Amino acid sequence: MELYEAIYKRRITRDFKNKKVPYEVLERIINAGLQAPTHDHLRNWDLLF
Repeated sequence: MELYEAIYKRRITRDFKNKKVPYEVLERIINAGLQAPTHDHLRNWDLLF
């Protein structure tokens, strides 16, 4: 999926399922989020699972 396609197809989620998310999926999502730039270029994240 291309960037603009992802932006235009985004949806708001109001209801969530009571289903466990595999650790590998959470790790991939968090790692992707950590790639985003910040205004001060570096943050010291402390993620506890």
